[in-house]
Amino acid sequence: MTETVKGITVYGASSSRIAQAYFDAAFEVGAGIARAGVPLINGAGYRGLMGASIDGALGAGGSCIGVIPRFMADKGWAHPGITDLRVTDSMHERKAMMAGLARGVIALAGGIGTFDELCEMLTWRQLGLFRGPVVILNTAGYYDPFLAMLSRAEEEGFMRPSEGRLFELTSDPAEAVRMALSEN
Repeated sequence: MTETVKGITVYGASSSRIAQAYFDAAFEVGAGIARAGVPLINGAGYRGLMGASIDGALGAGGSCIGVIPRFMADKGWAHPGITDLRVTDSMHERKAMMAGLARGVIALAGGIGTFDELCEMLTWRQLGLFRGPVVILNTAGYYDPFLAMLSRAEEEGFMRPSEGRLFELTSDPAEAVRMALSEN
Protein backbone atom coordinates (compact mmCIF):
# COMPACT_ATOMS: atom_id res chain seq x y z
CA MET A 1 0.00 0.00 0.00
CA THR A 2 1.32 3.45 -0.87
CA GLU A 3 1.99 6.06 1.80
CA THR A 4 -0.97 8.40 2.21
CA VAL A 5 -1.12 11.91 3.60
CA LYS A 6 -3.22 11.79 6.76
CA GLY A 7 -6.65 13.24 6.15
CA ILE A 8 -9.86 13.96 7.98
CA THR A 9 -12.20 11.02 8.53
CA VAL A 10 -15.86 11.96 8.33
CA TYR A 11 -18.59 9.76 9.78
CA GLY A 12 -22.20 10.35 8.81
CA ALA A 13 -25.54 8.96 7.75
CA SER A 14 -26.06 6.90 4.65
CA SER A 15 -29.77 7.74 4.75
CA SER A 16 -31.14 10.19 2.19
CA ARG A 17 -34.48 10.72 3.96
CA ILE A 18 -33.21 13.54 6.16
CA ALA A 19 -33.49 17.33 6.28
CA GLN A 20 -31.55 19.44 3.78
CA ALA A 21 -29.63 21.21 6.59
CA TYR A 22 -27.70 17.98 7.23
CA PHE A 23 -26.79 17.60 3.55
CA ASP A 24 -25.65 21.23 3.40
CA ALA A 25 -23.42 20.78 6.47
CA ALA A 26 -21.90 17.57 5.06
CA PHE A 27 -21.22 19.25 1.70
CA GLU A 28 -19.57 22.21 3.47
CA VAL A 29 -17.40 19.90 5.56
CA GLY A 30 -16.21 18.05 2.44
CA ALA A 31 -15.47 21.31 0.62
CA GLY A 32 -13.61 22.68 3.65
CA ILE A 33 -11.45 19.57 3.91
CA ALA A 34 -10.58 19.88 0.21
CA ARG A 35 -9.70 23.57 0.59
CA ALA A 36 -7.42 22.61 3.50
CA GLY A 37 -5.47 20.40 1.10
CA VAL A 38 -5.95 17.09 2.89
CA PRO A 39 -7.93 14.05 1.78
CA LEU A 40 -11.45 13.38 2.99
CA ILE A 41 -11.78 9.84 4.29
CA ASN A 42 -15.12 8.15 4.77
CA GLY A 43 -17.07 4.97 4.23
CA ALA A 44 -17.27 5.54 0.45
CA GLY A 45 -21.07 5.56 0.23
CA TYR A 46 -22.78 7.43 -2.57
CA ARG A 47 -25.92 8.21 -0.57
CA GLY A 48 -26.74 10.38 2.40
CA LEU A 49 -24.19 12.49 4.21
CA MET A 50 -21.30 10.28 3.11
CA GLY A 51 -22.14 11.06 -0.50
CA ALA A 52 -22.71 14.76 0.22
CA SER A 53 -19.32 15.13 1.92
CA ILE A 54 -17.63 13.39 -1.02
CA ASP A 55 -19.49 15.66 -3.47
CA GLY A 56 -18.35 18.71 -1.50
CA ALA A 57 -14.72 17.60 -1.49
CA LEU A 58 -14.67 16.66 -5.17
CA GLY A 59 -16.48 19.89 -6.12
CA ALA A 60 -13.74 21.88 -4.37
CA GLY A 61 -10.99 19.96 -6.19
CA GLY A 62 -10.10 17.63 -3.33
CA SER A 63 -9.38 13.96 -3.05
CA CYS A 64 -11.41 11.30 -1.28
CA ILE A 65 -10.32 8.01 0.21
CA GLY A 66 -13.30 5.71 0.51
CA VAL A 67 -13.04 2.63 2.72
CA ILE A 68 -15.76 0.09 2.13
CA PRO A 69 -16.26 -3.55 3.10
CA ARG A 70 -16.33 -5.99 0.20
CA PHE A 71 -20.00 -6.93 0.74
CA MET A 72 -21.00 -3.26 0.32
CA ALA A 73 -18.73 -2.76 -2.69
CA ASP A 74 -20.25 -5.85 -4.29
CA LYS A 75 -23.70 -4.27 -3.91
CA GLY A 76 -22.53 -1.17 -5.79
CA TRP A 77 -22.77 1.19 -2.80
CA ALA A 78 -19.47 3.00 -3.46
CA HIS A 79 -19.53 6.60 -4.68
CA PRO A 80 -18.35 6.62 -8.31
CA GLY A 81 -16.18 9.71 -7.79
CA ILE A 82 -13.95 8.30 -5.04
CA THR A 83 -10.33 8.99 -5.98
CA ASP A 84 -8.90 6.16 -3.88
CA LEU A 85 -11.24 3.24 -3.10
CA ARG A 86 -10.03 0.74 -0.52
CA VAL A 87 -11.97 -2.48 -0.03
CA THR A 88 -11.76 -4.33 3.27
CA ASP A 89 -12.87 -7.78 4.34
CA SER A 90 -14.91 -6.61 7.35
CA MET A 91 -16.52 -3.66 9.09
CA HIS A 92 -13.88 -3.91 11.83
CA GLU A 93 -11.08 -3.63 9.29
CA ARG A 94 -12.90 -0.70 7.66
CA LYS A 95 -13.11 1.25 10.92
CA ALA A 96 -9.49 0.54 11.81
CA MET A 97 -8.29 1.64 8.37
CA MET A 98 -10.34 4.84 8.47
CA ALA A 99 -8.89 5.66 11.90
CA GLY A 100 -5.37 4.83 10.77
CA LEU A 101 -5.61 7.24 7.84
CA ALA A 102 -6.96 10.07 10.01
CA ARG A 103 -5.24 13.01 11.62
CA GLY A 104 -8.66 14.10 12.88
CA VAL A 105 -12.28 12.96 12.86
CA ILE A 106 -15.59 14.74 12.31
CA ALA A 107 -18.89 13.10 13.24
CA LEU A 108 -21.85 14.39 11.25
CA ALA A 109 -25.41 13.45 12.12
CA GLY A 110 -26.19 9.79 11.63
CA GLY A 111 -27.70 6.62 12.96
CA ILE A 112 -26.38 3.58 14.76
CA GLY A 113 -23.40 3.14 12.42
CA THR A 114 -22.29 6.73 12.98
CA PHE A 115 -22.80 6.38 16.74
CA ASP A 116 -20.69 3.21 16.68
CA GLU A 117 -17.86 4.94 14.81
CA LEU A 118 -17.98 8.03 17.02
CA CYS A 119 -18.06 6.07 20.27
CA GLU A 120 -15.20 3.85 19.13
CA MET A 121 -13.06 6.93 18.39
CA LEU A 122 -13.95 8.44 21.77
CA THR A 123 -12.87 5.17 23.40
CA TRP A 124 -9.64 5.16 21.39
CA ARG A 125 -8.96 8.75 22.51
CA GLN A 126 -9.60 7.80 26.13
CA LEU A 127 -7.17 4.89 25.84
CA GLY A 128 -4.55 6.90 23.96
CA LEU A 129 -4.91 4.81 20.80
CA PHE A 130 -5.92 7.87 18.74
CA ARG A 131 -4.44 11.24 19.52
CA GLY A 132 -6.03 13.43 16.87
CA PRO A 133 -9.05 15.64 17.45
CA VAL A 134 -12.55 14.17 17.45
CA VAL A 135 -15.13 16.78 16.48
CA ILE A 136 -18.89 16.48 16.82
CA LEU A 137 -20.74 18.67 14.31
CA ASN A 138 -23.97 19.39 16.14
CA THR A 139 -26.11 20.50 13.19
CA ALA A 140 -29.58 21.66 14.32
CA GLY A 141 -28.84 20.37 17.83
CA TYR A 142 -28.83 16.78 16.58
CA TYR A 143 -26.33 15.58 19.18
CA ASP A 144 -27.97 17.33 22.15
CA PRO A 145 -29.47 14.07 23.54
CA PHE A 146 -26.09 12.30 23.16
CA LEU A 147 -24.36 15.15 24.99
CA ALA A 148 -26.97 14.94 27.74
CA MET A 149 -26.28 11.20 28.06
CA LEU A 150 -22.55 11.86 28.42
CA SER A 151 -23.31 14.47 31.11
CA ARG A 152 -25.46 11.96 32.95
CA ALA A 153 -22.70 9.35 32.71
CA GLU A 154 -20.38 11.87 34.41
CA GLU A 155 -22.98 12.76 37.05
CA GLU A 156 -23.60 9.10 37.85
CA GLY A 157 -19.88 8.30 38.08
CA PHE A 158 -19.58 6.21 34.91
CA MET A 159 -17.16 8.69 33.34
CA ARG A 160 -14.53 10.92 34.89
CA PRO A 161 -15.20 14.62 34.21
CA SER A 162 -11.93 14.84 32.27
CA GLU A 163 -13.32 12.34 29.77
CA GLY A 164 -15.73 15.04 28.59
CA ARG A 165 -12.75 16.63 26.82
CA LEU A 166 -12.42 13.68 24.52
CA PHE A 167 -14.08 15.70 21.78
CA GLU A 168 -14.64 19.19 20.43
CA LEU A 169 -18.14 20.47 19.71
CA THR A 170 -19.43 22.96 17.16
CA SER A 171 -22.43 23.61 14.96
CA ASP A 172 -20.35 25.36 12.27
CA PRO A 173 -19.00 23.14 9.44
CA ALA A 174 -16.00 25.41 8.76
CA GLU A 175 -15.09 25.44 12.44
CA ALA A 176 -15.42 21.64 12.56
CA VAL A 177 -12.80 21.36 9.80
CA ARG A 178 -10.47 23.81 11.58
CA MET A 179 -10.86 21.86 14.84
CA ALA A 180 -10.20 18.53 13.11
CA LEU A 181 -6.99 19.92 11.62
CA SER A 182 -5.68 21.32 14.90
CA GLU A 183 -2.87 19.72 16.82
CA ASN A 184 -3.95 18.55 20.28
